[in-house]
Amino acid sequence: MRYDFAATRTLVDVGGGAGGMAVTLTQAYPQLQATVVDLPTVTPITSKLVAEAGATARVTVRAADVVRGPVPGTYEVAMVRELLQVLSADDAQQVLQHIGAALTPGGRLFIIGQILNDTHSTPLEAVGFNLIFLNTFEAGESYTEGEHRAWLQAAGFVDVVRAPFLLHDGFGSGLMIAHKREEPDGTRT
Repeated sequence: MRYDFAATRTLVDVGGGAGGMAVTLTQAYPQLQATVVDLPTVTPITSKLVAEAGATARVTVRAADVVRGPVPGTYEVAMVRELLQVLSADDAQQVLQHIGAALTPGGRLFIIGQILNDTHSTPLEAVGFNLIFLNTFEAGESYTEGEHRAWLQAAGFVDVVRAPFLLHDGFGSGLMIAHKREEPDGTRT
């Protein structure tokens, strides 16, 4: 499944690391301005890689701890890839609250990562990664679809869908897409 960002003007990649997703999307969509937000220890490397890619005119790098504080800026689309599962459940929910606050009315959130079914038994890739997360990180694990849905609902998101997502190497990952809740006048908040 492919997703079209032709009408999107602003996008934030939260926990975007090296900035590869933001650089790639701005190359594919000339109207798009992207921001990569990551920890202050990561962003100097991100800035260097974005500059090496010749993308500094359209990709901004911002330092922030999105567990403890807001996502800087306002955006139409937010992406989170492989971030929530390295956090505790409480921290993951807090990150989604902060992302929701940074989205414009009608904004979309894409969560890409290892998402378990509610029985914790499939998909097999997520089960395997869960063992790694549990043994590598102080907190974090492959969370279930139900946990993601509950966090999204608590953060004011609606129209949550889960879709299959294959990376360029054919490796499977989970994808959830959500929208901000609409105001009574029909606009999303």
